[in-house]
Amino acid sequence: MTGNSNTTLQLEPHLELDRLPVLAQKIRESLAEDSSLVLDGSGIQSIDGAAIQLLLLAIRTAIEKNIPCRWQQPSPSLKEAVALLGLTDEMLLEVTMQ
Repeated sequence: MTGNSNTTLQLEPHLELDRLPVLAQKIRESLAEDSSLVLDGSGIQSIDGAAIQLLLLAIRTAIEKNIPCRWQQPSPSLKEAVALLGLTDEMLLEVTMQ
């Protein structure tokens, strides 16, 4: 990777099965660009297991392609859903329990 720019992917408030084709296309386009991937999860209010799988695949693909990937303001709903599945580390999220 030669670029130093970021591609920020603004994630929708409700990430469920019916929205995944659109999200998958956005992820493909983002990973094709010569820039790091920033997943903005600040607005996520609900997310299902299929959406988490898709995001995990995006993160793994970025890592395999040596594309820097990080979260920007992951919402509490996202963190909780990922923690319940035991995927906090794999999803590059840090969860602080109160």
